[in-house]
Amino acid sequence: GLPGVDGLVGAETGRRLGLLPGVALLVNGPEKEVSAMDAGVRKLLGSGAQVVVVGGSRTVGKPKTKVKTERVRERTRTATRATVGRPGSYLELYRKAAAVCPGLSWTVLAAIGQVESSHGRNNGPSSAGALGPMQFMPATWKAYGVDGDGDGVSDIWSPYDAVPGAANYLCANGAGQGGKKLEKAVWFYNHSWAYVNKVLSIAQAYARAYP
Repeated sequence: GLPGVDGLVGAETGRRLGLLPGVALLVNGPEKEVSAMDAGVRKLLGSGAQVVVVGGSRTVGKPKTKVKTERVRERTRTATRATVGRPGSYLELYRKAAAVCPGLSWTVLAAIGQVESSHGRNNGPSSAGALGPMQFMPATWKAYGVDGDGDGVSDIWSPYDAVPGAANYLCANGAGQGGKKLEKAVWFYNHSWAYVNKVLSIAQAYARAYP
């Protein structure tokens, strides 16, 4: 009943993609209908729904920001190698990438991926300049980015590099030790305790949905 919407991801497809249960993904809606679709979805799903624009300008009601290619293609050829291959789904990728940091649950990576980019559907650049599916700042990526798929390049835009890169960054801040150390590591990822609580709450939901 929403104008311009071609389809929704159902529960079973969502499970295969590694999405948190209850997430609805709108596809192929015309950009001129974005505001109407956004309002319609929020009305249907309630005030607690998180609505993410995954195409066009990516930001409802705001024009697209043009960013020069040379500024956003942040790559490093000398990064640490942490090969996870090229899994066929984000769910499998999160699980493999967690091995980069012994003691870190894949659910924490999945929760960060959900909050930051809806699993690669809104890769930025953000208003702060964060890039890619795990929303790294370029300077942080240069320090902690990894070559996850073994192609010789650490690419901030590639999920195969970005997800294990996030695990590497979290591990450097003590995430593998769990407890308060994990909470502080997530805080370092985004300096907000509300963010920490949201990530860990979503991680718990993933653990229940994918035991």
